[in-house]
Amino acid sequence: MKTFQLGLVLLALAVISGCTENTVGGPGVSSPPPGNSTSTTAKRPDYGQPEETFTLLVPLLSTQMKQGETKEASVGVSRGKNFDEDVTLKFDELPAGVTITPASTVIKHGDSETKIAIRAMDDAALGDFTIKVVGHPTMGADATSMFKLTVKEK
Repeated sequence: MKTFQLGLVLLALAVISGCTENTVGGPGVSSPPPGNSTSTTAKRPDYGQPEETFTLLVPLLSTQMKQGETKEASVGVSRGKNFDEDVTLKFDELPAGVTITPASTVIKHGDSETKIAIRAMDDAALGDFTIKVVGHPTMGADATSMFKLTVKEK
């Protein structure tokens, strides 16, 4: 029984650690050395969000929908200390027949999230997809996050 519980705990930790595909953005992010292909990295504190940075908050679980359906979702911003800028959102790598409204939106400096509408047309591509969300602050580096979308036949 203890082995089973230990296995569940390890599986949960693996899932949680695998869900952090976000990059950090904002003026507090330092660029990597030239020629380095890794994403930008921020000065990391011992705990919490780095100063003058932000990360995007997207749905953790796959958004599931059928062809012809529209669903609402939230995209948020986690702001580090001293980050008080507007963040413009853009959505890339949408599957064929899927639209997001508004296609570009701004989370104002006093807000923490925005609502979007995801629409799968009647002829939308079927399957599991990953949509890239790019957050562009007024100043500094962009942040990215990915969220999963599953489109099923109606």
